[in-house]
Amino acid sequence: MSWANATAELLLVVCVVLVGCQDPAQAPIPLPVTSEPDAQVAGGVITLTSQQFVDLVLHPSPDTLRPNRWANFAVIVGADTADSWRVGPTQIAFRVPPIYTGNYEAVIEARGYDQAQIAFFGVGLAFPLYWGGLNPYTNVSTGTVLAARGILVAEGSGWPGFAIGYGLIDLQSRALQMPTELGEAGSNRVKMYTPGPSYRANHFIFDLSPLGSAAAKVWRPDPWTLVDSIPCSRPEGDYTAAELSPTTCLSARLGVLVRNGTDTLLPEQSGWAGGEFRMAPGGRWTVLRTELSFRQFRGATMRWPVLNASGDVAYTIDTLFHVSGAAFSSAGDTIFLTASVRDTAARNDMGAKFALVVLEAATGRILASRPFASDRALQDVVVDPVRPRLYVGGIQTEESASGRQFRQYLTVLDRGTLDVVADMPAPSDEYHTSVQDATLVYLGSAGRVSVVGWCGFDCGGLWVFTFDLP
Repeated sequence: MSWANATAELLLVVCVVLVGCQDPAQAPIPLPVTSEPDAQVAGGVITLTSQQFVDLVLHPSPDTLRPNRWANFAVIVGADTADSWRVGPTQIAFRVPPIYTGNYEAVIEARGYDQAQIAFFGVGLAFPLYWGGLNPYTNVSTGTVLAARGILVAEGSGWPGFAIGYGLIDLQSRALQMPTELGEAGSNRVKMYTPGPSYRANHFIFDLSPLGSAAAKVWRPDPWTLVDSIPCSRPEGDYTAAELSPTTCLSARLGVLVRNGTDTLLPEQSGWAGGEFRMAPGGRWTVLRTELSFRQFRGATMRWPVLNASGDVAYTIDTLFHVSGAAFSSAGDTIFLTASVRDTAARNDMGAKFALVVLEAATGRILASRPFASDRALQDVVVDPVRPRLYVGGIQTEESASGRQFRQYLTVLDRGTLDVVADMPAPSDEYHTSVQDATLVYLGSAGRVSVVGWCGFDCGGLWVFTFDLP
């Protein structure tokens, strides 16, 4: 026998002896686990059940930035370690991390136990965040909703290869449409910073006119057709407008609100400078949104008006800081607001504490409200026309090992009770840290809501998060 062969046989014998003599007490303990429910949204909770959890003592992770993390236990979904916590002697719950809609496997790792897996169907972002198609240095930060389709925008800045004019960020085709009928041509220029709504369903206001003049006109889509003109132009510069009735229209520029081109309704209100109109069905009531991120630099107070179909200021509310979003019930008798009060200690970089507020439209009486955590800034609200649901967009400040960032959320609320049905975080993205002002669009036939958000300056303007609905 050669030395090499003898050594190999000796090693084999040693290995057999070592394996045969392994202390059974050191072998991993089996970990049978069941879970409930089988389907859950991003941000929702799944409960794990196992008799082995009775003897498992959870030791806190040294990562103090992330509570509900453990040194000896983890639930891993994709590349994320989920928050988890004990809910009973045999039960541990975990929160589904930000995900895309699809089938998932959660891996359960507990020190001293066999690895276990459970399967679930997750509901979250329908597909990755995508660019709205505007030029890299666009000045577009907002738009007006074209129901179930997307948002209408006013692109007045030029860039090689990109058109100038009014366009549609179409959420069905995921593409920017710039119809020639609404494009700059000859001496005509884009005069509005956002298109305006009309009391006539599916009609919108645009202004393409020569420098030094203005001419607000009403158009309808599919195909884009000019309907008529209205007396609400502002030749002195960028503005927006709303048509309330056959005889009444409003224009807003730099916080000055004017009726029918001549009647100034309120003194300058810098708090809603740059905002756009939101209108109840048929023009019964009209309000203005404020900007989200820049509102804190535009004065501590404002008179926020609610206007009737005649364009009269029915009343003002003087206690709100932001009104970042507004939506009406189908009957037009209720207003849903994403609003705030001034709070410089709030941890959301917006200088305010936010809530969803429900008002009686005729009087401004508060019917209900739901406050949000101080690290959440609310962007907009939209009403589900079929189910008793409200959808609220928001950004939340988060601390991580790599620093501070913002995360996009979509919150689903019961319209009657304002109870939270789901609070869904979006997966992170390189632009995610700067998404601020946003417009929500309900895409009912697809069972989705899109958040069309401004990413800040010099990053292509508007980006789109599309959430599947639970």
